Amino acid sequence: MIDHAFLDSYESVKGEYEKLPWGMRPNEQLWETMDGLVLDLHLIRHGYATDGYAKHIEKELKRLCAGAGVAERLKAMQL
Repeated sequence: MIDHAFLDSYESVKGEYEKLPWGMRPNEQLWETMDGLVLDLHLIRHGYATDGYAKHIEKELKRLCAGAGVAERLKAMQL
């Protein structure tokens, strides 16, 4: 689950998993999912995705994020 603490970690290393200290690394699969969401949101923001795909990503955000505030913060991230 993506929460504010996860986003704090992600932003602190600008998405570079290897820069996190070994004992502070979250689940690598979730990190890769996050990378994909960041890319998808970038494509949506710049008009490179269809409306259907944007709706799919919105559903994924609801499924993966701990709450609406987390999803909104993720959408606003600029890396």
